[in-house]
Amino acid sequence: MKHLLTIPLASLIIACVACDEGRIYDETGVADKSGVTATLSGYVSGNAEWGDGYALSLAGFTDGSDYAIISKDVMPDSEGRCDFILEGIPSETNTVELCIIDRLRRRVATFVAAECRNADVRLVADGIDISMFGAIQRDIFTTTCAQCHGGAGTGAANLLLTEGESYSNLVGVPSVKEPGMQRVLAGDAAQSLLYEILASDVSATWHYDHSVEVVEPTKLDLIRNWINYGASR
Repeated sequence: MKHLLTIPLASLIIACVACDEGRIYDETGVADKSGVTATLSGYVSGNAEWGDGYALSLAGFTDGSDYAIISKDVMPDSEGRCDFILEGIPSETNTVELCIIDRLRRRVATFVAAECRNADVRLVADGIDISMFGAIQRDIFTTTCAQCHGGAGTGAANLLLTEGESYSNLVGVPSVKEPGMQRVLAGDAAQSLLYEILASDVSATWHYDHSVEVVEPTKLDLIRNWINYGASR
């Protein structure tokens, strides 16, 4: 805007029409991508397991931020098919993602992502499991917990958190460390040792303080809500 008086009137009109939601960038700004469209196609499963406060969305994000700057709910059909279009993507968008966001439009779990670089974006969901437990397994158990709990085929406290083993090792299973508690008591996160050791320092007197492992509020909320919603698979 600093050289506005030197810009020909016709160019100014074109620039204003092309701007998304009133954004006007000067000659040193980011190229305008407000005309970019993202399309999604394919199949997903597990969407019905997400409760209140979560939404399956096609959303745009800037680098370094977990908050969507544009999003639109995706509603798979009864067979899980998704055919969806997101238009009017803001110019500052760096990635477009098929993801779960919370009420604050924070990213909770991402299933498919594509860079947004001045061209239309196409995402394909190829039979993806988007369930709550699937997201917990992929983003928490596999990446954070499985090294100690199953990485070598054995697990601390006889607890395996590797894919295919974790659910049967958690839900309805009595705790080894805290007799009288279950590792996961479906429907009650407050009485589930898994959530307690992640959300508090109750395990500080053990060999390892588990509260340092999962510190992101969205991930702790995900585990708590998964349990409170019934701990389905």
